[in-house]
Amino acid sequence: MNIPVLLYHVVKPEPDPANNYQYRLDEFEKQMAYLHANGYTTLSMDEYLDVLDGKAEAPAKPVLLTFDDNTADFTEYVMPVLERYGMKAIQFTVSGWIDGDLYMSAQEMVDIAARGIDVLNHTVTHPVLSEFDRDRQREEIAEGGKALEALVGRRQDVFAYPYGKYNELTIEVLRELGYRAAFIVANEKSGPETPRMELPRYCLLQFHTMDDFVRMVN
Repeated sequence: MNIPVLLYHVVKPEPDPANNYQYRLDEFEKQMAYLHANGYTTLSMDEYLDVLDGKAEAPAKPVLLTFDDNTADFTEYVMPVLERYGMKAIQFTVSGWIDGDLYMSAQEMVDIAARGIDVLNHTVTHPVLSEFDRDRQREEIAEGGKALEALVGRRQDVFAYPYGKYNELTIEVLRELGYRAAFIVANEKSGPETPRMELPRYCLLQFHTMDDFVRMVN
């Protein structure tokens, strides 16, 4: 069973046309409606990894929804859509950005976790990890994980590489810290044979059409 993993960043009614990482809310809602109408099942992170590891049977049409960078639009615009369709999702969170301008507050992070969103580690400051030595990489990953675990009470053992950038040192550090999986950006699905430290995600950009989306999930 191969599973599509989708990656969104900012989702709002009027995205900046110059920023491809900002996505239109009405297009996002059409996509979630499509998943709902066509029998897709959104997975939690544990469910996703259990399917890949052969510990659980996959639903007929599984999909993993992920969002990066804990921007404030998530609570205002994304959560209502997810809850309307009963969908699960993952929020990869930059711990140092919590309570900052344009980002979710600590209380909002606690609230989305209580509402079923998996809040997982995306470093402290969102650097290009591959430009750092081992100690700096370890600090970014370990401290980000500690902050989130203290905030939402969830063990941090799944990671997303900022900018999709990493090297062998990054993978070594993650394994030393007890991480079991990490996500890159690549236009393919994941399956049982996919390296757990290099799980691919389709990145939704502003120019992607509904046809593009359908191709990604099918």
